[in-house]
Amino acid sequence: MTMPPKDYYDILGVQRGASDDEIKRAYRGLAKKYHPDLHPGNKAMEARFKEINEAYAVLSDQKKRSDYDLTGSVPFEPGMGGSWPPGAGGRPDFEGGFGGFEDIFGEIFGARGRRRGIQRGEDLDYTIELDFMQAVKGTEVRLTVERRDGSERLTVKIPPGVNAGSRVRAAGKGDAGWEGGPNGDLYLIVKNIRPHAYFRREGSDIYLDVPVTVKEAALGAEVSVPTIDGGATIKIPPGIQGGARLRIKGKGAYGLHEHARGDQYVVINVAVPKKIDQRSRELLEEFARLNPYDPRKGLW
Repeated sequence: MTMPPKDYYDILGVQRGASDDEIKRAYRGLAKKYHPDLHPGNKAMEARFKEINEAYAVLSDQKKRSDYDLTGSVPFEPGMGGSWPPGAGGRPDFEGGFGGFEDIFGEIFGARGRRRGIQRGEDLDYTIELDFMQAVKGTEVRLTVERRDGSERLTVKIPPGVNAGSRVRAAGKGDAGWEGGPNGDLYLIVKNIRPHAYFRREGSDIYLDVPVTVKEAALGAEVSVPTIDGGATIKIPPGIQGGARLRIKGKGAYGLHEHARGDQYVVINVAVPKKIDQRSRELLEEFARLNPYDPRKGLW
């Protein structure tokens, strides 16, 4: 009875149009999970690992992958089945098209790959995305970390003041060590911070655009504005110009040093009514006659 051809894409859990990087990442995850060194004596794991290696040997080689995509099979070559020569320590005997197993093995199990003994576990990276207020005020992130010895559900505290590109270290929460060695560290990398509806941030300072009426700008006023800590009242001085900035000290984001904070800046925008009645027009004309000035004088 003829065996149906193997679906190498399905074995690695990737789509047929997967990129080289996607195939490599899929292989790394499966190799870490099924490597025989982690499951001594388990024939099922060993068979699964050989199948994974066979799939990677084909899909990581552009020529073999092209042949496979066209015909559903590739010519047999020694080593494609993932056989182990004596003393190979559980490693398959083949080379992949973009990195080879030796490189992948080093990435997964460390540069000292085969050597056993007490060794520290590898550091792990985990990317996260935060809301504006989570980044500014701090938060807690719940995540599942996949290690070579299993998975663990963690809660990691994100300190206030992180920004895009920040790295938060969770000591001892990385990959498991070898033979009693310490765990590596886990690094949470802030990939992106989602924008706020009206706050924006520059370094440790926070900016807020506030519209004021013509009367408020001309005569001065007290207006309520939001801050990341709640509401505040600011005084608008008489004659303030559009674009002027008023500072609220200590109401910005937290900085690198504990308890250090930036400021909040209120940016004034003078809002002019889009429609006015005839009487208001007459009053404005009279105002212009009584208070003549050219705001563009001397600018060019």
